[in-house]
Amino acid sequence: MQYLPIIFVRGYAGTQKDVEQTVNDPFYGFNNGSTHIRVDEKENPQKFFFESPLLRLMTDHGYQPIVDNQNVSNQIKRLSSQLHKTIWIYRFYDVTTPSFGSSSVVRQEMEEIASGLRKLIQNVKQTTGAAKVYLVAHSMGGLVCRSLIQKIYPEKGEKAVDHIDKLFTYATPHGGIYFEVGSGMLEELRDRFQLNNSDDFGPQRMYQYLTPRVQRNDKLPDKFQLEKLQSLDSAFSPNRVFSLIGTNAHDYEDAFGLARKTVGVKSDGLVQIDRAYVAGSHRAYVHRSHGGRYGILNSEEGYQNLQRFLFGDIQVKLSLSNVQLKDRDKNFYQLETRIALRGLPVPIYEQAIAHYCPITQELTRTDKPVPLFTAFLIPRNSASDNNVCRYALRLALHSFTKQETNWLRDSHLDQVPLWSDYLITDVAESNSTYEAIYSWNSDAKEPLIKLNPNRESSSDVYVAYVPLPERGQKVLGTNASVRLEISRWQ
Repeated sequence: MQYLPIIFVRGYAGTQKDVEQTVNDPFYGFNNGSTHIRVDEKENPQKFFFESPLLRLMTDHGYQPIVDNQNVSNQIKRLSSQLHKTIWIYRFYDVTTPSFGSSSVVRQEMEEIASGLRKLIQNVKQTTGAAKVYLVAHSMGGLVCRSLIQKIYPEKGEKAVDHIDKLFTYATPHGGIYFEVGSGMLEELRDRFQLNNSDDFGPQRMYQYLTPRVQRNDKLPDKFQLEKLQSLDSAFSPNRVFSLIGTNAHDYEDAFGLARKTVGVKSDGLVQIDRAYVAGSHRAYVHRSHGGRYGILNSEEGYQNLQRFLFGDIQVKLSLSNVQLKDRDKNFYQLETRIALRGLPVPIYEQAIAHYCPITQELTRTDKPVPLFTAFLIPRNSASDNNVCRYALRLALHSFTKQETNWLRDSHLDQVPLWSDYLITDVAESNSTYEAIYSWNSDAKEPLIKLNPNRESSSDVYVAYVPLPERGQKVLGTNASVRLEISRWQ
């Protein structure tokens, strides 16, 4: 485990009123908590209190905020023994508000904001003595971080890895913001008029501020592949990045509900699901909206993924191996996954058909395992007395017919999973080695079965395969199993 200073980078303020509300808050909104959560099959709301990511980092890990005012030196003196455990807010909107004496409300360009973040990181490193920092960003803030990593540092002859240890993004439009309606007309109008720098979410502008030595007026190259926008282009390891993806479009609260109506249901209400991650990064899908009372930033699910990614000791990669699905010419398949950790009231990961994000395309491949989820565990925070981490993985496989059938004679039900079960696994570390035991909920075996590492294991990595129960083997193949890979995470 390693504690480093954390810099929070907030998202887009759409109007000048939003800017003023932002600068009036000393923590730029990262201190906002929530009191609601969606539960049961009808997603009815229940009372559930989450204090805010800022406060939880303080109470759970002993972090202290550094407030940007004239008394910074006194704060530093008071925190001299724990400067690595400090939180800093990047207040880049302050320069565009008349309330602080600015004579202009013209917004900074993305490159200017990213350059300002570089200066803040330099200041934080110099002040705290830390070698690197953690960056935590919401929405557009993640693009600010990527502009710094992919354009500003390279143009300065520097490497991001020398300054940044990990990057965690909440609901960042890594691939831009697109609309399900309008056939491209809405994007064209946005990028042409550039109101309040809204073209920052279009492909041409993103290409400009993510690519070294490309100028503000340079055009997007012909035949440019939009998927490339989600790539770090070797500027930073995607293994050090976590993309938290929201899947609840319904609850996003914006003026007249225009955003969620135009962006579509396969989104968090503003950012489409398939545009919300960095290629190759760790990901988690949570049923939260882009903002509001059910927002992703002020959510328990978001914080649990954040703290485990930043401070976790163990990394557990889960994948489905040796899948052999039948009747591919007649059916297509979708796999739902859900991860719950012992002691937590909410799942930290959920890909569901109802949330428009099941695993689909990966199931068609037979040449390599189907990735399910990468869990980061903190044994010292375990609810058990012996620091054993227990998680439950729910798998549910659905099939859908590709062609019309005689429904009077067909026994297949599209809405009922072919197979579903819970895999209960305990992971522990002992004398620098790992141990794991498991049970399928359908077997209900006690005690859990011990897993033996196989020949893929090494001194640093523990690999074992969990055989599927009988019903799962009938559907996914007799050799199908869940691959478990455990290693050190820092």
